[in-house]
Amino acid sequence: MTTKSDYTEEEWNGLMTAPIMAGTYIIAADVSMTAMGKEMKGMLQAIQKQDVPDASKELVAAIVADIVAKSSNKEKMEAPEMEKDADGLQQILDGIVEATAVLETKSNPDEAAGYKQWVLDVAQATAEAGKEGGFLGIGAVRVSDKEKAALAKLKSTLGLD
Repeated sequence: MTTKSDYTEEEWNGLMTAPIMAGTYIIAADVSMTAMGKEMKGMLQAIQKQDVPDASKELVAAIVADIVAKSSNKEKMEAPEMEKDADGLQQILDGIVEATAVLETKSNPDEAAGYKQWVLDVAQATAEAGKEGGFLGIGAVRVSDKEKAALAKLKSTLGLD
């Protein structure tokens, strides 16, 4: 099991921002003003829920503790710069890949897979938190086709196929 001391500050910040980037990726994949607030709230709740495989529980708990501490201190977490188009979505994925790549070299395969699954679970919870489409809620769906496609791409990007 790895701990915060096994990572540089930049690597640790990447691990802290990856679940936020994953949630943001889902929100940006199908922007809905009516669902955005619920999806952001769902993302934050999923991050704090920490429902992760045993192999990565300690790592994720430490990451969440730092996210909560930064939030409580009203510290801003550095988000990657991105374009506001399809390239921006790819930049988010690239940021997630960069952040999680360090796990391949510093942690064991089970811990890395558990962390990546947690990131994907945060994205899934984000997608399920709000409804898209329809009129006044009639005909709306919990997870839109664009969000399903984004989740599938994120899953593949994380190597969780």
